[in-house]
Amino acid sequence: MRKFVLQLLIGSSLFWSGAFVNAQTRFQQPPFDLSIHNPSSDQGQRSRTTISIPVPNQAGAALETVVLSQLPSPDQWYWGRRTPKTYLGSYNMRASGNSGKATVSISGKSVTIKLNPPVPPGEQVNIVLEGFNPDEGVYQWSTLLIPEGEKAVASNGPLLRLSLIHISEPTRPRLI
Repeated sequence: MRKFVLQLLIGSSLFWSGAFVNAQTRFQQPPFDLSIHNPSSDQGQRSRTTISIPVPNQAGAALETVVLSQLPSPDQWYWGRRTPKTYLGSYNMRASGNSGKATVSISGKSVTIKLNPPVPPGEQVNIVLEGFNPDEGVYQWSTLLIPEGEKAVASNGPLLRLSLIHISEPTRPRLI
């Protein structure tokens, strides 16, 4: 009986010390103050869409991946074929600041953006995607934020929303 109790005690101490626990990375305070900027709100125009993500000081982990999933919309958003640009600091239409790299993969109505290097807590990353605006309407995306690390646990972020308008050619008065 003593041998069994000793084995049980050793086994439980190994379990609680983490020897058998799978380590997971998660945000202590996930980024939530995301915003999306598109200087041109006209359909069919060249766009320079920027997604700004401040990573809170208390995040507890660096931000490595962002997943945007388009909700039902009039048309599929076109993110462009160019490699996205990233920079740290406040949003700026001229994209100034320290630059980094990002890779994009598109699957159906979802776009996955992997940041390299990951964005540490206390910094804001701005991801610039160049494409063309689709048809007029309201476009929305759900967001998923994934920290750096093995077996990372994703956090749901806020909805992002853009509205596009159609500007028609001005009509000329007819001469009778």
